This record gives sequence, C-alpha cells and structure tokens, in this order.
Amino acid sequence: MNKWSFSKNIAIAGILCLSIGFLSFAGPGEDYKKKLDAENPVKETAQNISVSSEVKSDGTSDPSVSTENQKEERISTALSASQVGKKEEQILLLLDHKLSLWNKKEGRYIKFKEWQCGYGRNGLKDAELRKEGDGTTPKGAFPISFAFGFAERENTKLPYRQIKKNSVWSDEKGSYNQWVESNRYVSGEQLWNYKICYEKALAIGFNQNPVVYGRGSAIFLHIKAPGTWESSGCVTVEKSSMEELLTLVNEKVSIIILQDEEEIKEY
Repeated sequence: MNKWSFSKNIAIAGILCLSIGFLSFAGPGEDYKKKLDAENPVKETAQNISVSSEVKSDGTSDPSVSTENQKEERISTALSASQVGKKEEQILLLLDHKLSLWNKKEGRYIKFKEWQCGYGRNGLKDAELRKEGDGTTPKGAFPISFAFGFAERENTKLPYRQIKKNSVWSDEKGSYNQWVESNRYVSGEQLWNYKICYEKALAIGFNQNPVVYGRGSAIFLHIKAPGTWESSGCVTVEKSSMEELLTLVNEKVSIIILQDEEEIKEY
C-alpha cells in the first residue's frame, strides 16, 4: 500500500466516524421516537381525565341552592294541601323575617317573590292568646281584607279605602276592630296621624268574624317606621316592597304568619 492509499483510507474512516457521531446527537433516533409515540396516548388520556374531573368539580351544584329548592318544594306541597291554600289563589307567607308571595297554578303553589319584613316588638303569639297592646303579631291564617292609604286611588286589584282626617280604627267596645268615620272623637288608631306607615297598607283580617273585644285590633301589613323593623303588632315592609305588593295581590289572598314551616299544615 503506497502512502497515498493509506492516507485515503484514513480519511474515509474519519468521515464514517463523524457521520455516526452526528446521527447519535442530531435527534432522538427511531427507537426513542417509537417510545414517545407509545407514551403520548397515555399522557393525553391522563390530561382528558384531569380536565373531565375539573369540569365535574366545577359543575357540582351549590348545596345551599339545593337545600333552598328542597325547602320551597316542601312549602309548596304544604300550602297546596292546606285548607286556606285550597280556597285562595294567592298566599302571603311570613316565616321568620321573610314575607313571600305564592301564586296557585293548576292547583299547586309556586313562589313568586320574597321580601324582608318585620313584626311585633315582642314576637309572634297564637291569635287566641293575644291581648290588645301586648306588642305581639298574631300567628295564624287571615284574609287580606282591603288596601288603604292616603292617595285617592292605588294601582291594585284589592278593594281600596282612602284615609281621611276623621278615619279611625276603633278600639271602643261598640265598634271594636273596625274602620270608623266619625266627626266625634273615637278611641283607637287615628289613621291620619301615620303619614309614613299608612301611606300604603293592607288590612289583615285578624279578630274578625267574630270580633273578640280585647284580643287586639288594627293589625295591618304596612310600610316600616324609619329606623326600625319592629311594630306594635303589625307586619312591616320597605315602601318599595309595599308598592310591589299592591300591584301583585288580588282579592283571593290570605296571609299566613308562622314561626316554622311545619305549622303550615295546621291551617
């Protein structure tokens, strides 16, 4: 072998070594690519499971919402089965410090709206145990007799009476628990003096038919006094709530005043 041939062979061997080195470092190689291809479906599956879990977690219903829906369903069933519910088309339900309006549709009551409310400063008391001036709101079911206020007329389907200067809700024995118009002095609630609370109001048919003297009179659903939710026995709401109520209720409506939903079945 001459010197030129030996040099040529050395050059060829060098080129081969460089080629092998380049293949080793320039990319993953076929075996490694096959390994990656095998692992990708596993990773994608794991990612899909993770995303699925997040969606499921995010889609879980709020327990408080579910509980509230269950409560509404129970109350609807109780109102629909109650004696007062069967004879009326609407129910105003007072539970705790919430007043809600329920409308009957195809024999079943559906909650329409709810408002914050107040009541007597000494709480609720069974209607037959209540006494005049004891500061309690009577528990029970009572018809809404009519609407009244200072305006000449109101946007309501209820019968309406306008307060005049001689309008009194009497607590005298001969006219106890009745609206009286008289030019002489009559003891009782001088309606003209309550420009804020009785601007718009509903008369609650408590202690009517029969009237029991001394059990209590002048129980209304009216606008709250400034600075307090409490009353001497009436149910109180914000002025905006009363304005809504007047437009929403009709002549076949009663109010049920209770401390607990379990008591609905008694009425």
